[in-house]
Amino acid sequence: MRVALLARRFDPSGGGTERDLMVTIDCLRAGGHSVNVYADEIRGSLPGLELHRVGSTKLPKTLAFIRFAYAGASMARRDGTDLVLSFARVANADVLRSGGSAHASYLRAARRWRGAVGAMAMSAAPYHRAQVIIERRGFTSPRLKGAIAVSQFVRRDLIARFELAPSLVTTIYNGVDLERFRPDMAETRSHVRREFGIPESAAMVTFVGHGFARKGLGFLIEAFAMLKSDRYLLVVGNDRAVDAFRRRADARGVGSRVIFAGSRPAIERFFNAADALALPSLFEPFGNVALEAMACGIPVLVSSQCGVAEILPSAMREFVVERPEDPSELASKLDAILQRREELSAAARAAAVEFTWERHARELNRLLESLK
Repeated sequence: MRVALLARRFDPSGGGTERDLMVTIDCLRAGGHSVNVYADEIRGSLPGLELHRVGSTKLPKTLAFIRFAYAGASMARRDGTDLVLSFARVANADVLRSGGSAHASYLRAARRWRGAVGAMAMSAAPYHRAQVIIERRGFTSPRLKGAIAVSQFVRRDLIARFELAPSLVTTIYNGVDLERFRPDMAETRSHVRREFGIPESAAMVTFVGHGFARKGLGFLIEAFAMLKSDRYLLVVGNDRAVDAFRRRADARGVGSRVIFAGSRPAIERFFNAADALALPSLFEPFGNVALEAMACGIPVLVSSQCGVAEILPSAMREFVVERPEDPSELASKLDAILQRREELSAAARAAAVEFTWERHARELNRLLESLK
């Protein structure tokens, strides 16, 4: 089958959605499909892959979004594609993949980390209003044959938000590279800790990601102020408000124990240097970093608003935080997970092994074949 993949940006070296797109290309090719990519922005190339730029004239962000939302699928169909699978919010795809849940749901949840005024300003912005309108048209389009959700959390949201038939929405969890993300404790642990001045014997929690407020870093800092003085938090990632979070750590008396590493390559090193990963997000449709940490044999603490909580092993479900805004709950569960790090390691790795990209490919290709 000739499959067109739609994405706002094609970037083989990117992260997040761009990385998921690269994996999907490999999955579809392995399933015997011919793949073409249609994108608004193209950065790089892949051998044997046809890339098509949608629109040659540079437009302001909102207008570029609207153009792509309508023109991408139409262009692919004129080129003779059999099925249009979109990673972006578009109006007329055959299959829509939702890696971030409904945009209207995201905007509603944003009140929790941006405040009422900030969330209202975001919702009123033309770019976000366009996303909400286009997304609704896409999920209610008569052309829509199916939708892919990255978690049950997302699936439930799509069904409720757009009044979709449950049979139309399939959950396909992301996978993890088990060769890259694997236990590698001794040397990596010592090297990373020496680099940041963290004692070898200290308990260390890693936080990985951008968008610190949404991912609950502020509450995590508050929780660390309640823990023993031999607990360290290593923050890997960047945020425009990073200085405000540093000041918050200083004000709580934990500035020397909350270390900001910035964005770093080879993120698996930071998992293997840690005793646990914390992701107390206020809104997280999946949470790839938690699955990657588990593949390294690292137990994870996540919030109930993280899709990845659905696939935790039974031994780690007690560390799902129901109220990430409550530092006392965070502190209690962090202390407990750190005390049980060794016994939870094998369970974490075993759970991650179930979610390979090969499994993802089988489920994706099975779905697309059923839509012929």
